[in-house]
Order: sequence, then C-alpha cells, then structure tokens
Amino acid sequence: MQSQVTCPSCRTQFVGDLHQIIDVGQNPELKELLLSGYLNVVQCPNCSSVTQVGTPFLYHDPEHELFMVHMPMEMNLSHDEEQRIIGQLVRSAMDRLSPEERRGYMLQPQTIINLQTLMEKVLETEGVTPEMMAQQRSQAELLEQLISSDKDAALGLIREREDVIDESFFALMRTMMASAEQGGQDQSYLHLINLQALLYRETEYGQQLERQQKAIHLLSSDAKKAGGVSPKLLLQHVLANRGDFTVVDGLVAAARPALNYEFFVMLSEKIEKRQKSGISADELVALREHLLELQQKFEKRSREVVAQAQRTLDKLLQSTHKPAAVRASLNKIDELFMMVLSSNLEQAEKLGDKERIEALQEVQNSIVQEMEDQAPPEFRLVNQLLSSKDEAAMRQLLDENEALLNPSFLELIQAISGQADESNDKEIVQRLTQVESLVVERL
Repeated sequence: MQSQVTCPSCRTQFVGDLHQIIDVGQNPELKELLLSGYLNVVQCPNCSSVTQVGTPFLYHDPEHELFMVHMPMEMNLSHDEEQRIIGQLVRSAMDRLSPEERRGYMLQPQTIINLQTLMEKVLETEGVTPEMMAQQRSQAELLEQLISSDKDAALGLIREREDVIDESFFALMRTMMASAEQGGQDQSYLHLINLQALLYRETEYGQQLERQQKAIHLLSSDAKKAGGVSPKLLLQHVLANRGDFTVVDGLVAAARPALNYEFFVMLSEKIEKRQKSGISADELVALREHLLELQQKFEKRSREVVAQAQRTLDKLLQSTHKPAAVRASLNKIDELFMMVLSSNLEQAEKLGDKERIEALQEVQNSIVQEMEDQAPPEFRLVNQLLSSKDEAAMRQLLDENEALLNPSFLELIQAISGQADESNDKEIVQRLTQVESLVVERL
C-alpha cells in the first residue's frame, strides 16, 4: 500500500510503500522483513535518511494460527478509531483468503501495541522462547557494561554474573570484535581482545574455551605439516586430551571429516589390544561411546541444517517478489544454502521443469545481485572486472573507477588471486593476473 509519509529529519513529504497485511502464508518474505527490522522502512528522497514508519498492520501466520493487529501506541487513537481500523484490516486480510481458508480464530484478533511484544510472539513459533530472548538481552547488557568498565569493576561484574558467561556470550563478543576490526576501530578491537583474555582467565567457561582453542591450534599446526587431518592424526590428538571431553568435542568439531569409519576402527583396535593385555580399557570405551554419540548428533544436526536451508529456499520460491524476499533472508543465506540451491537447480534441469528452473535462477540472480550491492566498492569492481568480456571492457572499468586504484586495491587483487591459486582455479588466476597487470600499469 502506498501512503503519504513525512520525513522526521527534514519534514519532506513523499509517498512510501507500506505493508498493512502481513500474511506469511501468502508472502513468507514479510516475516523476515519484520524480524530483521526492515518492515515498513522507507528512505527520504530529499535527505536520504531511513526511518521505520509506525503504522497499524495485521500479522497472520496460518500455520500457527496467529492473527494479530499491531496498533502503535504513538498514534494515540481513540477506542472507536482503533476498532474501525482493526475491522478494516481484518476484512482486508480475510478478503484475500478463499472461503475454505477462513478460520474461527480470525474473528478475534489479538491487539498488540508494542512491536517488540509482537515480534517475540512471532519468534516463539520458531522455538525462540521469552527466556532465551531475556538471556540474550542480559548478555548484551553485561557485555556493554564490561566494555565501559575499568579492570577492577570488570572483575567484580564477571564474578557477579559468571552464570550468563557461556558459549553464546563469547559468540556475541566475537561478533563485536569482528565488527570493530572490519570497521577499523583499532582501540575498540584492542579493548575487546584484552577483555576476552580477562574472561579466559577469570571464568570457568573461558578456561575451558582457552584449553579447547590451544588444542585445536596444535592439531591445525600438525595438520599443516602432515598435509591435512587424517583419522590417525585426529585420534592421536583426541587420545592426548581424552581426560577433557570439552577439548575432545572441539577437536572433532574442527576436523569432522576425519571422524569416520577408519577412525573408529583404529580406536577399537586400541581398546581390543588393551583388553587382550589385561589392561583396563574402560576409559577408551567411554571415549568411544561419547564419540559415537557425538557423531550421531553431528549427522542429525547436518540433516536439520540442510532441511532448514531447503525451507528457506522454498519460502523464497513461493515469494511474489523474490529480490525483496532475498534481501530479508540474507542472514540465512550461506555456503550451505547455495549448495542446496545448486542441488535443486540441477534436479530441476534433469527433470526438465522449466518453470522451477526459472524460479530458482531468479532466486540465484537476486542473491548474486544483493551480495554485489552490499559489497564494498573495491570488491564490486573486482567482480565486474572478472565478468568483463575482454581487455577493452576491463580498461574502461578501470578508467571509470580511477579513484579506487591504489596499492590497497592491488593487494586485494593479489590476495584473491592467492586464494584462487590455492583452490586450483586456473581460469580465475589467469584473469586476475591480467587485471593485476592493468592496475600496475596505471599505478
């Protein structure tokens, strides 16, 4: 729905595209827009400021029988006016449904004035409980307090709140560290590094994590010398750390392909050798049982992750506007998702399903375009150069982007070329060598 919007920054009035019926059965991408904070976000054509418009909307999830109307408190409407708007939204939502799709729960929609409350109800359908959300908020608040505290105050906070310093807390901190590093915030990054070292020393989970990381580093170092992680090498490191299952779990997670049939054969041989010699093998038997259980969990998790990627793809395929759906689902698009997409495309091509092929290619192209749009200018230029049809087109691109041509850009090309060389991608290496020579020529 197009609606008149007034920019809160410069007071310019313009027409914005707003959603007032969020039926995730018909448009699953709108759920992702809501949860990612991009629902009803508009950009002012005058000052380019971005704002989220507070407007009433109805949220319908037929799978979980959610039928909720969000009435922003800041609109300060009278009771009669609220009821009139709710009635309009309910009628509009039901008019979009066929008679057999209409249900009794739609006759009594929940009215929710707080957007956060509505989002929490939506998250609950994905297994995210209010307790989990409260825990995340608590951890984020603690991390902010630790960042702004001196060492003595930080020590006091750590001892007082150690119960919430767990895997998810360290994951949150690593995210902040990566953001600070990528943003060139050297002071913030250094402060977070020092805080991490303090947490490693002062918390039980931090000490476990540090032992785990040291063991993984040692395995990685030995693997480089040996040309990779073999089942034999993994077993050697697992046995060296068999007294600490936390470390063992980290090692096998870091080298999952090596936890295979050959690995368990060698471990079983060691157990049998001990038993035949009259030496107790209870410790190794317990280790084998733990690892077999862990392998089953890995396999189950792999199936779940693949199934989740397939569900995300299915939702994108159902979307009426795939570029918007892709934009809203970027946090779910990773290397595994792209593998699932390729697999679906290959299967559709084998079956000759032209309609599905076109839909899958549209999703694929939307992802590529979105990734390119979000990439830094230097990365976009490299991609454009690699896609150029000939040297003349490359030269034209370099002429148009002369401001980006500097020693740092040359280093980027060389880094990407090195990665392509490691992957034995000779065609990319050849094109990057050509690009590099053209850039050097200009520098």
